[in-house]
Amino acid sequence: MKKILFLILASAILTTSCNKVLDVKPSASISSDIALKDSTGVEGAMLGAYSGLQAVGLYGRNAAIIADLAADNLVWTGTTQDYGQIMNKPIPAENAIADGMWTAAYDVINRVNNILYKLPDIPYGSVTGKNQMQGEALFIRALMQHYLAGFFGGVPLRIQPTLDLSNLELEKSSQTDVYASAISDLETAIDLLSHTATVGRANSSSAKALLARVYLSQFHATNDAAYATKAIQMSSDLIAFLPGLATTYAELFDPAANSTESILEITYDLQNFNRLAQYYYTRDLNGRYEIAPSAGLIAAFDTADARLDVSIRFDEKNNPYGAKYNDVAGGVDRVYVLRLAEMYLIHAEALAYTNGDVAAIQDDINVIRHRAGLPDTEASDIASLKLAIENERRFEFAFEGHRWHDLVRTGRAAEVLGIDQKYTLFPIPLSEMQTNKKMQQNPGY
Repeated sequence: MKKILFLILASAILTTSCNKVLDVKPSASISSDIALKDSTGVEGAMLGAYSGLQAVGLYGRNAAIIADLAADNLVWTGTTQDYGQIMNKPIPAENAIADGMWTAAYDVINRVNNILYKLPDIPYGSVTGKNQMQGEALFIRALMQHYLAGFFGGVPLRIQPTLDLSNLELEKSSQTDVYASAISDLETAIDLLSHTATVGRANSSSAKALLARVYLSQFHATNDAAYATKAIQMSSDLIAFLPGLATTYAELFDPAANSTESILEITYDLQNFNRLAQYYYTRDLNGRYEIAPSAGLIAAFDTADARLDVSIRFDEKNNPYGAKYNDVAGGVDRVYVLRLAEMYLIHAEALAYTNGDVAAIQDDINVIRHRAGLPDTEASDIASLKLAIENERRFEFAFEGHRWHDLVRTGRAAEVLGIDQKYTLFPIPLSEMQTNKKMQQNPGY
């Protein structure tokens, strides 16, 4: 009997040994003939897929760090050289962090591919319940595809489970083909998923929000205005449907609050924890201070911006540290994947880059600024509005894993960061180059 392992090859050893957040129920790694024979097994496997999202290479640490460190929001202040390589560039192909991001994402993709492969033959008492499982699996696969494409560009498009060695070697698909696959998955998932919100689980709003994000990425990648139009419509629908932004920015990062602004977040407990606060906090505050807010980010904030004190604080030695994650001891800080504020700024960006209505773009920006205690934007033409959107995203989503993608997506990374254009893609990890004979390295590496 063939075993279907959700942890592919060496990634099983590398990722599960380094952090307890990767502990999953046994049904995440045993024979599919045992684990995926009924609805209970499918639910267990789905929990295993969500557990995979807690990995260090994903939302357990690096999804919330690397996009800011590779850009200009964070600087390396610690002892792990691999973080220094992310900041300094070019990133070596053997960089362990980039490798961990790659293997963790494909680990999760393989987990949901196994569910999608077996699900049609599994009896369910409820069509609705079966649809929900299919929708969640499609959502998670699309989330990981977009994650990989945003850092690495074109990547192998794995839409079948790894049943044996026959499909381990795959050629790259183009970045636009990866986005197209994510779009297809999400367009299907929207009709399958429930409207009911369950903390930490995808629903139809999660799929719509991620789809708006992917539409925007595909628009910039192809310059096809039809995708911008779809991003505008999808984000607009969510703005109209969802309850609204959190009353204050601080509420979003209050561990005692559950904000209506959250569309999807990764949740943790004392058995399944992250170490974000530990990596951000200074040593005097019992952290390891691996990264710190950049001087440029601190200087760019308006001192009247309510987001500043929530995002950045200073210890007794005046060392700045990221303060959105603050549970150093327990590691149970929530990590946002999608929230409503992004929908306003997706709406604004799609309008701005298609020469849309200036007043409508200003309105979107001002909703975000007013919550931060700031006056209306002074930007009054398309060029200045594009920069205003970029800046609002920088302040609104600092340390939430957006900055690199924002600059790369809009073609601004080389100019803003002072890097060669070829380094706006990460290298394909050396482990993939060595095990996949069909893989081609990204240019410049």
